[in-house]
Amino acid sequence: MSTHEAGSRLKNLWDKTRAAGMSEPELLLYRSNLLGSDKRVTNYGGGNTSAKVMQKDPLTGELVEVLWVKGSGGDVGTIKMDGFATLYMDKLRALKGIYRGVAFEDEMVGYLPHCTFNLNARAASAAARLGAEEACRPHASRRDHRDCRFGQFQGTYADDLRRRDRLAALEASRL
Repeated sequence: MSTHEAGSRLKNLWDKTRAAGMSEPELLLYRSNLLGSDKRVTNYGGGNTSAKVMQKDPLTGELVEVLWVKGSGGDVGTIKMDGFATLYMDKLRALKGIYRGVAFEDEMVGYLPHCTFNLNARAASAAARLGAEEACRPHASRRDHRDCRFGQFQGTYADDLRRRDRLAALEASRL
């Protein structure tokens, strides 16, 4: 056994039966609500979740990669589908061409509306900036998101807890 007492671990609330048959955005909503329901891991009004999803582009009909990320405001425990911003990943990746460095990161937030998928009016949160930063980093594979700070195609409640811990440590190291 690790240094944690058996009783101090969080219970895995993921219900495989309930999750079966859900779309990727629905799985994100389910994971978000589970995380937000436990105030030991997410403060009320807080939390950020995301997933990278392949979706049909409404203009071209082609499958494109879309970042679903909790929109600005709201709470992950009570978020609904319309609480997520949706952003084209290829447009987020294109931002690396105009990225001028850490001193100018705040100006990148102004470009996020230009990356909006399907005319989604939900404003992207500051967490989307992390998604944009992640988009500018190379990956071994388009579907290899296990080591990303942000999102993956499938996961469990425990995966989200581990990702939340890594993200919190990363954010703390930036302060």
